[in-house]
Amino acid sequence: MKKTVLAWLAAALALLAVPAMLLVWGFLLPAQYGETFMGELKHKVRYLDEAPGPRIVLVGGSGVAFGVDSALMERELPGYTVVNFGMYAALGTTVMLELSQELIRPGDIVILIPEQQEQTLSGFFDPAVMWQGVDGAWGLLRALPREYWGRMAGQFPYFAADKCAAVLRGQPPQGSGVYRRDAFNAAGDVVSPLCARNVMEGGYDPNTPIRFDPGLLSEEFVRRVAAYARAAEDCGAVVWYAFCPMNALAVEGAAGPDQFFGAVQSALRLPVIGDPNASVLDAGWFYDTNFHLNASGKTVYTRLLVRNIKAMLGDSSPTNIPLPAQPELGQAALWAGDDSDAPCFVFEDRGGWAAVTGLTSEGAGRERLTVPASWDGLPVAAIDAAAFAGGMRLQEIVIQPSVHTIADGAFEGCPTLERVIMRSGQPSGCRVGQGLLDGTDASIYVPPEALSRYRSDYFWSVHAAGILPDGG
Repeated sequence: MKKTVLAWLAAALALLAVPAMLLVWGFLLPAQYGETFMGELKHKVRYLDEAPGPRIVLVGGSGVAFGVDSALMERELPGYTVVNFGMYAALGTTVMLELSQELIRPGDIVILIPEQQEQTLSGFFDPAVMWQGVDGAWGLLRALPREYWGRMAGQFPYFAADKCAAVLRGQPPQGSGVYRRDAFNAAGDVVSPLCARNVMEGGYDPNTPIRFDPGLLSEEFVRRVAAYARAAEDCGAVVWYAFCPMNALAVEGAAGPDQFFGAVQSALRLPVIGDPNASVLDAGWFYDTNFHLNASGKTVYTRLLVRNIKAMLGDSSPTNIPLPAQPELGQAALWAGDDSDAPCFVFEDRGGWAAVTGLTSEGAGRERLTVPASWDGLPVAAIDAAAFAGGMRLQEIVIQPSVHTIADGAFEGCPTLERVIMRSGQPSGCRVGQGLLDGTDASIYVPPEALSRYRSDYFWSVHAAGILPDGG
């Protein structure tokens, strides 16, 4: 009997030790995500808290971070401090409202600029990304409503374990490319020489189509925005809605900007500033997504936004922001690599680069395939949706660094697929969407030295739980 009691006691202590250990890892170990893209979140909150008023506060996702030149705005709108409070669509729009609400002051103009997609026009919230943003700045957790607490708690063990692993490696995640904390300036704008021109094959990202369907406005989004607007007005501030910059090549569907403009006015009961059609811009003004502007495009959108604000304020002064020249679309680079499996694929010439569109009969019978780096003298830069459909025996797919875009659902129709191996050590060089692994239970294997970069990357972090080190 005594042995049984001792055994139960030992088991209970062991169970208690696990959550205690996770709490130590999560809260007491040194912050690890400060240099990643999400490491900027606490600095944005601090700047909003400290910036002198009156302020123009721009709230949204990364389309705002990439889309606005705060210094240009302040020059054209003297007397205002501009705060760029745009962060990351995968974090969610409504959490940015929660983080900013208590920091809005009398005289502020808050402009809500969500990206034109279902995720950012809903109550979507990603706790995994939020943990990275609050790492070492635990006071930000107080701004989260109770309905988020359960999801934050459920994600905490994964965050704590990843943080401990980073400490043991002695290599905190750094981010890659422009998706690093040091890409932001003090006002919260993304400023980087990397953002020189559109680098997307074909000029747009097929994983994030732009639609103007009024049904995108969810009831939860409308409710949260209404509550935010009431709180802002109660403290003497105003809230407006503006359309984000949108890549014209990515627009789909029958509904147009004017139809969505009416839906926003009706649902949110906020002033909607400017002509929404003017925010649909040529592809040459964008960088690496359908909402991220390049350096020249940022000037174009800032000029548009300033004009719209002046119109609302009754300011008839000229806007002295000259339009820059539109950069040329980037071309995919030709990579040297393993092209031995080229006969297994069907390709399409997209004008200067090639896309994988399907499998040949030889490819459909293989268990392992390597996507070639080149075909017919062209770089293989993209993999289309359902490109591997019919690969009923496929277990492993190797993707080389030449591939810059993988469409959602690319691996559907591969019931036995277990491993998708990425050879590139730079995750930001390949754009993927949230539906990357639709239709498969495969895991993603990456170079071990790039594991933390993939798991914290702007494009790949939504798949972090399924990203593993490749053992060769």
